[in-house]
Amino acid sequence: MYHYFKSSAIYSLVVLVAGLILTAPCLAEPSRLTTAQDCQKQDLAFVSKTFSNIPPRKELKKSPTAVELYEFDESPRGNRSPFLMVHGLRGEHYPYFRWQKVANHLAADKKFNSNFKIYFARYPTGKRMEETVPLFRKAVDRLYNACNKRQISVMALSIGGNLVYESLTDEETADKVRVLMTLGTPFHGSPLFSMDWMQYSVYKRLAWPLSRIDHSLSLRLYFSRNENLLADFGWDDYDRAIPTIGKFRSRLPLGPKGNLVQDTVTNERLRAIHEENPHLKKKIIAYSGYLKNPYLESKTARFIESTAMYPVTLFWVKFPAHLAREHPVLRVLNRDIASIDVCKSKKENIKSPYLYALNDGITPVSSALFLSAPSQKGDQKYKLESFLTDEKQIAELRPLVDVKLGRVFSNIDHL
Repeated sequence: MYHYFKSSAIYSLVVLVAGLILTAPCLAEPSRLTTAQDCQKQDLAFVSKTFSNIPPRKELKKSPTAVELYEFDESPRGNRSPFLMVHGLRGEHYPYFRWQKVANHLAADKKFNSNFKIYFARYPTGKRMEETVPLFRKAVDRLYNACNKRQISVMALSIGGNLVYESLTDEETADKVRVLMTLGTPFHGSPLFSMDWMQYSVYKRLAWPLSRIDHSLSLRLYFSRNENLLADFGWDDYDRAIPTIGKFRSRLPLGPKGNLVQDTVTNERLRAIHEENPHLKKKIIAYSGYLKNPYLESKTARFIESTAMYPVTLFWVKFPAHLAREHPVLRVLNRDIASIDVCKSKKENIKSPYLYALNDGITPVSSALFLSAPSQKGDQKYKLESFLTDEKQIAELRPLVDVKLGRVFSNIDHL
């Protein structure tokens, strides 16, 4: 299934999707769900006793060494099923792991609250997936056993979805998870995390010397401290869009440089996981979103944006982005991803060269929806390329959406 919604409906849709997984009514009487006698000690043996046991904010600055589990509130679980929320990048350093508003919204829904008890997972996002996945599998096992072997429903943000998905490649772990809801998860990775590809696009696209240096240096500095993102979430090139250029180098000091070759830039790790586990898609409800940007408009509109609107963009987006304000940063990255240079054959086959114009500042819509490669479909109707260069094309992608349910939100960023 596939749906397209405006961003204003996101919270109500979270509850709606949660309702989709309520296939079995709670067996206990309503009164029994609020009594302490039904909550046995073993139910909470492997999770913190109360949410207040989560370290205070100042202690959250230190990354965990394992996957930690916490409950949202002190109410006894009773016969409710576990609902696990998994944060994204750097979420381990924030109160409630950035889930507080969503958790409050879900808990306020009587139907949801009578069927589910909310738990949180905290894990080190600076580690490689190969280190964290085994730890997360153990955490799933602990929660599963603590909840009397009830299947777990999971909601995950960004790379938290990758963590859960990769954990499900273990059959025993997959059997313990009922459904995985993902928000902006880069299943195919992101062009942003392909360093040489991004550097080449800066080299080719930006004309102003200071802009070239600014973008190139910012990328190098950030990823020098976050190399795991490059290794784990670089683009898997399922759409065969990465160009082969070879070595390039700007004459500017600190300018863009690199060696862009399709075979070496492609994330083979992700490709192998997808090829070996196509069945896992049926457990996934994938949410995606995108920000409006000039690359979705006509050439005239882009010219107006870059000239008449430049002062507005400078003061409301670029300056705040340099102060590390999250939403302005995502708007800058949104445009960088949208304008990334693609291989010549793709430019010739589509109306617009901006293959990833629909993205949320981190993840292209095609990646968050976990679209299948067109070549994997035998029927003629599936030969359409899964390129999202225009909002009108979203509805045309339904044949390529093979997760349990896919949804797209308009004008919403990664957070």
